[in-house]
Amino acid sequence: MWLMRAFARWSVQRRGRVIGVWAALIVLLAGGAALSGGADYRNGFSFPRSDSQAAQALARDAFPAVSGDVDRIVWHSSAGPVTDPAVREQVQPMLQQVAALPHVASVAGPYTAGSPAVSQDGRTAFATVTFDAPAAEVPKAAVAEVIDTAQAARTADLQVELGGQAIEQSASSGPGPLLAIGLAASALVLLVLFGSVTAMLMPLLTALVALGAGVSVNALVTHVMDLGTSSEAIASMIALGVGVDYSLFIVSRFRALLAEGRTPRQAAAGAVNTSGRAVLFAGGIVVLALLVLLLFGVSITSGIAVAAAVEVFFTMAAALTLLPAVLSLLGHRVNSLRVPGRRLTGSGGVSPRMAAWARLVQRHRWLAASGVAAVMLVLALPVLTLHQGNPDAGTDPPASTTHKAYHLLADGFGPGFNGPLQLVATLPEPSDAAVLTDLAKTIGNDPAVASVSPPRTNPARTAAVLSVTPATSPQATATADLVHRLRDAVIPRATAGSGVAVHVGGPTASFIDLSSLLGSRLLPFVAVVLAIGFVLLLVLFRSLAIPLTAAVVNLLSIGAALGVVGFVFQHGWTGLPPAPVSFAVPVMMFAIVFGLSTDYQVFLLTRVQEEYLGHRDNSRAVREGTGRVSGVITGAAVIMIAVFGSFALGGQLLFQQIGIGFAVAVALDAFLLRLVLVPAVMHILGDRNWRLPGVLNRLPRIHLEEAPAARPAAGPDAKARADADV
Repeated sequence: MWLMRAFARWSVQRRGRVIGVWAALIVLLAGGAALSGGADYRNGFSFPRSDSQAAQALARDAFPAVSGDVDRIVWHSSAGPVTDPAVREQVQPMLQQVAALPHVASVAGPYTAGSPAVSQDGRTAFATVTFDAPAAEVPKAAVAEVIDTAQAARTADLQVELGGQAIEQSASSGPGPLLAIGLAASALVLLVLFGSVTAMLMPLLTALVALGAGVSVNALVTHVMDLGTSSEAIASMIALGVGVDYSLFIVSRFRALLAEGRTPRQAAAGAVNTSGRAVLFAGGIVVLALLVLLLFGVSITSGIAVAAAVEVFFTMAAALTLLPAVLSLLGHRVNSLRVPGRRLTGSGGVSPRMAAWARLVQRHRWLAASGVAAVMLVLALPVLTLHQGNPDAGTDPPASTTHKAYHLLADGFGPGFNGPLQLVATLPEPSDAAVLTDLAKTIGNDPAVASVSPPRTNPARTAAVLSVTPATSPQATATADLVHRLRDAVIPRATAGSGVAVHVGGPTASFIDLSSLLGSRLLPFVAVVLAIGFVLLLVLFRSLAIPLTAAVVNLLSIGAALGVVGFVFQHGWTGLPPAPVSFAVPVMMFAIVFGLSTDYQVFLLTRVQEEYLGHRDNSRAVREGTGRVSGVITGAAVIMIAVFGSFALGGQLLFQQIGIGFAVAVALDAFLLRLVLVPAVMHILGDRNWRLPGVLNRLPRIHLEEAPAARPAAGPDAKARADADV
């Protein structure tokens, strides 16, 4: 790859210009984001051709007030009924103040005769707050003002909580504290790995610069497309993890080349020309796998894909340009500020401990391969019974107001009260409203339904809306069965021959539709991603066995990690309350873990291939290649685990599931698959690892590492023999 060699030399020769361009880029991007009004993250929710989206669109057109986000203020009196005058005197002024706030369209209280907004025991009541826009479009400041105003009515005997989509989105915190934990853990791992404070700082600072650029670009993107708050958090987590990893590989190779006798410029250019190629290829795989998520056509996954792809691109660019420029300036000072008692690492030699491990795997290849495969399959068993859903307020942190409001409503009004279904109908004739009256009676007789509101028509009498409260919680299988039964049987029978079209919507129905959509497209998505990875690895290594092995290993890694997520969350075996696995977790894990798993495959096998091309001994190449890079791969994996694991400490269930899922996937991949299963399988296959059918021999030849013979030997004359004339 002469182009990569030329690029490496240019980055080092023009190091001052490269550093200046990055500094100017950060200033321009940050300034542009600020001038555009800052980030405008919106938790939009849209996906094509679903019944729930049709209901939302019809409600927005026919019932503008109904299309605004509907939230609730819930209060519980421990001193007596909520209808007591003393309680009413506390609550009613608060409701009037909320109704006068910006972006609040209306507030409907419970203090009217026969109001269903008071629980049977009389201790709990709620008021409905309707905003003037969907949750994604209501400013957070306006929602925060509603929360503060409502909670000002709290007393020792009166508990006031709030729930709803707008409330939940406003209460969600950013990823800053979690990223700080991941950054601190990464610093500790790098310090142990390198034994030098300066070397430790290089990957961290490079990743932070790239993260700053990526976040600024995403802030600009929010004015063009919907990026949710979770999109930026997940993207930053991924970017920090891969950014530190990519820079770690470059710094490790730079220090190894310095130890061989290269000059700082030669070492920096050589690091980009060798490890940099693997970074470019691996980063491209991650970006490509993320962008395949756009095929789902779902705003949530598309937002995460775009945000993460942007930030991963900048981490890759910084590792290939900014980092070598800085390293060439530092030279041997990269090893300064040594940790007392720690030996500097990074020579690129074979660790005696890892060499012994590689020989052990070689001797017991069949046992190692079968044992690891069995463990991975057992861990993946819960995938067979995986229940996907959307984590609701019931799974929010116990101290949050949304969690408390959820359980107050569930205890006072029934478990289905937190997930009502909204039925929206078109009326060809005003007289067709009678059809909906009969439909409401039929639905009310269903044992899975707790209550049905009377149909309400719009002023033009062209549409009607009614609310159905299930008898079960939003996450229950019975609720999903009810939605399907209404659509497939109850509504078609009730509206037959009338021309009335009824759509079942609301957040609960939307998430049921989304889960079905993602499930139906998951297998084609998996096939596309595997095919892309197969073709790229086929071209890169000119082998059929290697891409086939990689595909199987990736499936084992992702399946086992998903199984662990099911163990932990769905079955609650760790003491956590049982909760469904978020619909976004499987697709996100497959896209991102596939990319990261392919990263490790590339970094490992490029070194094995480098050894093999030097002496054509497969067993020796696998043994020595594994021994040379295992320390760097395990160190990089520990950093990834630390970054992803820090997100498991967050209060939001989505972050916890993704954090644990990613951390487990990386741990299994790096320590079981890359150090045991892959070497064992390569020993079993022997020279067949490197065979390519003659019909495919016309594929282009790409080498991510130069053959060993091309590398200068270590020693005092190495500098003179170096061919990197930078």
